[in-house]
Amino acid sequence: MTKPELVDAIQKANRSAPIPVRFSRVDSGRSGDDEAVCTVLLRFDPDASWPLLVAAVRDEFVGRPWRPPAAHWPGTPYVGGIDLRGGGTWLAVDPGAPAFAALLNGPPLPATGSPRPTRGTLVLTALASGQAPADPSAYDAFHLLLGTPRRCELWSWTGDAYTHRPVSPAGHIIVNLGLDAPADPLVGHYAPLLAAAGDPDPTPGRPTGDAWHGWIPLLAGDGLSPQDPRALIIAREHGGAPYGSTSATLLALRDGTVRYDFTANPGPDAVWQEVPVGQRV
Repeated sequence: MTKPELVDAIQKANRSAPIPVRFSRVDSGRSGDDEAVCTVLLRFDPDASWPLLVAAVRDEFVGRPWRPPAAHWPGTPYVGGIDLRGGGTWLAVDPGAPAFAALLNGPPLPATGSPRPTRGTLVLTALASGQAPADPSAYDAFHLLLGTPRRCELWSWTGDAYTHRPVSPAGHIIVNLGLDAPADPLVGHYAPLLAAAGDPDPTPGRPTGDAWHGWIPLLAGDGLSPQDPRALIIAREHGGAPYGSTSATLLALRDGTVRYDFTANPGPDAVWQEVPVGQRV
């Protein structure tokens, strides 16, 4: 399947996908629904040995069905977790590019009379086309991050404004309020922790603890209560249903190589494993 054919197939599937439930996480505006991550910490330096380092946490209803990262989309090279209700993903990589894309929900928009398409396929479309949708008005609010070892960029749709910006070389935190949003207390707490994290050596095949020394502690929760508004790892209830951090990802990209690690129990007791992506080393 060519890339134009793949983009067309994804867009057709997206138009027929059902609308998922929306849930606002906390008063700071961090919200979760659909196939999305809720926090991405990244370090981007095109001149570094590993130009792009990513730590991401997905927050979701605990009972929402999904499967861990694998090559879930026939005819594509993409590897990522799949949401079984919407069919899309919150984060995926194209090992051959190499590139990754991640989706974060924006603050909730007012309900409409007709269902909005799922945002989970936007990650796949971005990997296939290198772009976000030209017109986002059909979607709920989102932030779509696309990164390679040479360039990172972020599209943000708030319901009122649609912006596209390069992500500068530096450490950054993306939350549901956007890039390095000071209104989210998580950003103020974790920005110095991200800056203090050492440079890992995530060469594929190394044990995860050795490969990500200094970065695994970023995703351990820093001793914060899951109910703390600064918390990266959360555990709460909504409407009597458990809601929280259901998985986390560590990702490193450089020319010709992708290292991908994943855990389904993020926090201080996380069990990590490397995800095979078939790249050359």
